[in-house]
Amino acid sequence: MNSSLLIVHPSTCKEERNHIFRVVFGEFLGLSYECRESLRDEVQIQLVDAPQAGILSWPDVFFQRCSDEWLTLASLPTFLPVWDVARDLPEAKVVEPTIPVIYGRPLEDGTWFNHKGKAIRLGLDIAGSAFFMLSRYEEAVLPDRDEHGRFPARASLAYREGFLGRPIVDEYVEIVWACMKRLWPGLERKQCQYQVCLSHDVDHPLGSVGKSWIRVVKSAGGDVIRRKDLGLAARRLGARLMCNPDIDPNNTFDFIMEVSERHGIKSRFYFKAGSSDHRFDEPYNLEMPWLQRLMYRIHERGHEIGIHPSYNTYKNRDAFLAEVQTLRRITERLGIAQEEWGGRQHYLRWENPTTWQIWEDAGLDYDATLGFADHIGFRCGTCHEFPVFNLKTRKILRLRERPLIVMDATLLAPQYMALRPGQALERIERLSSICRRFGGTFSLLWHNNSLVEPWQREFYLEVVGMAVR
Repeated sequence: MNSSLLIVHPSTCKEERNHIFRVVFGEFLGLSYECRESLRDEVQIQLVDAPQAGILSWPDVFFQRCSDEWLTLASLPTFLPVWDVARDLPEAKVVEPTIPVIYGRPLEDGTWFNHKGKAIRLGLDIAGSAFFMLSRYEEAVLPDRDEHGRFPARASLAYREGFLGRPIVDEYVEIVWACMKRLWPGLERKQCQYQVCLSHDVDHPLGSVGKSWIRVVKSAGGDVIRRKDLGLAARRLGARLMCNPDIDPNNTFDFIMEVSERHGIKSRFYFKAGSSDHRFDEPYNLEMPWLQRLMYRIHERGHEIGIHPSYNTYKNRDAFLAEVQTLRRITERLGIAQEEWGGRQHYLRWENPTTWQIWEDAGLDYDATLGFADHIGFRCGTCHEFPVFNLKTRKILRLRERPLIVMDATLLAPQYMALRPGQALERIERLSSICRRFGGTFSLLWHNNSLVEPWQREFYLEVVGMAVR
């Protein structure tokens, strides 16, 4: 059964509705649909060629509120009620039996679900709640920022309400699908396959070559005293003495590619093409012959090159475009051609919607920045990529977001979650299993300079092996 859906909705926020219907019904479920405006204050879904076969409806809360209060504190959700989905709709695929209602309105009897005859009514505003999460609406409203100008996980609704560890948008989509299957059992959806996406921000391609002797000697001292690794200290000093990148401790690129190839995965290496703040940007030059040979080898082996824009580019269009042009000029000279180009912002610095618009203006295909630096999880509420929306111009962009779910530093760094390897592995296993359940992409960022010590490489092997099995 491949019948088209008819979505009847209020007339406000047309671009926003077009966007979220495209994502939920067109991209995530793979269904064809058409829209029609109505004076009702709810969204109704029917089959185009069989309107008598049933109707699914939910209240139109978010877009009605935002029509007059766009990007204001008054438009944000406050107290979140909880719906017992497992009791009312046990066939729906959810992470926990109950689910927070970001936007919605309980039915007349105080419940969140009613199925009577050929009609299903929900109290949960599916479209508005999903749009809120995917557009990162709250980040364009709330002023909270950390020392790097980033919106922290702890300020997010997902963290405060305890659902950062679940892809709530994907769960909402599954609730809609379960309702539609009850009404129209013959309806068929797109099937998505779980995959692992490994990416590597190249902040420090080399740790010794080209560095000052003071810095290298201090690091070697740490190898001996703290890390108890004389071999690593010798490699570090030898690389600096002989100016030999091949034995530099940070040169773990072949190891990364070997691990990925062993598991049939493409790795994505995001290189910096400029420096905008000497405190946070490692100054390396893509004109360096060794780096160009590395980039070509990455390409030859079937992996991907991308951009890692420097510290201050996330809201500086000119600086961003200059760095992208530098990368493109060098890759063209090397004969590196790819079907798509993307990358990730340095330090995960991102401003809504400024950064997305800059990426769009640069003609890039995707951004992979949106994970929180201080906590792993589903910042966008999904483990699927999606087209993005500019909340200021209120336009759909061509750019796509590939949400980041886990970063190595987030797990292990003392200023963030500070987990021990065993604890980190448990968290990774849980999140990857959730992505698998929803046919999503488990996006994992691991830096090349986080694989210097033997235990780090062993841990990485465990992480990747667990994610793909």
